[in-house]
Amino acid sequence: MGKKHLFLQLDMVEYGKAWELQKALLEARISGKIEDCLVLLQHPPTFTYGRRYKGDNLITNRDYYEMNGFAVYKTDRGGLATYHGPGQVVGYPIIKMSTYTNDYYQYLRMLEEVMMRTLSDFGVDAERNKEYTGVWVNQAKIGFIGVRIALGYTMHGFSLNVNNDLSPFNHITPCGIQRLNVTSIQKSLSSIITVKEVCHKLANYYSEIFQVRMISVERRYLIRRVSRGNAYVKT
Repeated sequence: MGKKHLFLQLDMVEYGKAWELQKALLEARISGKIEDCLVLLQHPPTFTYGRRYKGDNLITNRDYYEMNGFAVYKTDRGGLATYHGPGQVVGYPIIKMSTYTNDYYQYLRMLEEVMMRTLSDFGVDAERNKEYTGVWVNQAKIGFIGVRIALGYTMHGFSLNVNNDLSPFNHITPCGIQRLNVTSIQKSLSSIITVKEVCHKLANYYSEIFQVRMISVERRYLIRRVSRGNAYVKT
């Protein structure tokens, strides 16, 4: 049947609140208060960049982004600059990595495979790129990965463009790749695809690839579990 795995699906969560949720879940997972879990959600318009950030990845300054309604966060994940917004599914696995693989790069390949199988179900022919992490369609990037490993446990994760506005990617150097083309499921198919449909497929393929039994939980249940002790989180 597979190892028990908690699954929390949320709607729109501000990035900072989602990051605090991740930290609380990570702390609870390391201390054994909760099982491994996957969170799927969306973010309002947000630019983030990781530990390897370079000055030219954000094409203009933070004040410009914030004046135009974009939040900007420097994070502790791997990777460079990326964009999150409505219509993009973001996945945060909080897991003990060695349960599934001892190879960090194999973990990245597993996340790619989750997205690629999901895309295949919608008739989108996706592939990997030998030079860069992520998922690609006709040399345009559609799936993004940026993770952090702490004490053998994972946080942050992946994002998949479904029906989101792609123009904000023009305001950064996505993943530090010059002249990178970006696409979405909706753009690839020229038809309407909902986030709900994609979340369902992602959860199913995540369960298949990680060989786990997904247990859907409500936010209040997970917060109650996390809150045993000093941890508390609001989303």
